[in-house]
Amino acid sequence: MKAYAPGIYPRSEALVQATRDLDRDRVSVDDVERRRAADLDALISAESEAAFDLLSDGMLAWQDLFRPLVDASEGLESGALTRFLDTNTFFRAPHATGTPRLSRPLGADAVADLDGPRLVTLPSPYAFGEAAGVDQRAIAASVLAPAVEALDAELLVLSEPFLSRSPDADVAAFGDALAELPKRGTLALHLTFGDASSLLERLVDLPVDGIGVDFYLTPLDAVPEGFPKLLLAGVVDTRSSEVEDPAVLASFAERLKERTSGELALVPNGDLQFVAEPIAKRKLAALGAAKELVA
Repeated sequence: MKAYAPGIYPRSEALVQATRDLDRDRVSVDDVERRRAADLDALISAESEAAFDLLSDGMLAWQDLFRPLVDASEGLESGALTRFLDTNTFFRAPHATGTPRLSRPLGADAVADLDGPRLVTLPSPYAFGEAAGVDQRAIAASVLAPAVEALDAELLVLSEPFLSRSPDADVAAFGDALAELPKRGTLALHLTFGDASSLLERLVDLPVDGIGVDFYLTPLDAVPEGFPKLLLAGVVDTRSSEVEDPAVLASFAERLKERTSGELALVPNGDLQFVAEPIAKRKLAALGAAKELVA
């Protein structure tokens, strides 16, 4: 049993205020970076205290799931504000201005250097293609693949918020796009914020090592018996400020173990950025406590 937290972590109130002050020329870029570094230290401490198996930098410099990749690419730019799913948050939808191509690797400002085993989160080719209105295989080959090649991580999580809302999506084409990515450690597809019931049987053959499922919207019995891959079990709800009971999470995990033959990891069901930072920290602790309770 493992536990970790992919995705975007909420910024502290101090960091949010610092970025606002920067926009008004009240503080310097260095001031903001020092505040971000303090947030990162606090996150790493919380993950370590929860005995997570892999550390994440929380994507604290990412405005949304796509922006740093868009900024580092030719042929892509950020567009109009677009509502993210059914949340009260927005992102600047990327769109193509030419042939997309990553022109420089993601720097330490986007992917922080960490001591110890780590995970990195990127958008999946399907999500990126849907958001930008471009071919997912082209995005995978020319933007995501070179980004992945430059990364050093034990686990790469591909965040996928749109696929579960497209049950008729061409899974074979998605598999072709995923096949463009270089093999760098373990690769997992995280289906965030959606019911994966109609997809799980079809996703088993994708060229990924693991699948992440939102178990607040997906029933447990939707998991095929003997599920053979790493299962990232989304058991902490990032759209609610209620902090989960570790004993309840552990009980659910025990039931999941009976349906799987692969490894099981406890994770949030999506980005923790949708709750306040103090709540997110408590949810990390609940995940770690649940992991310790599972036999």
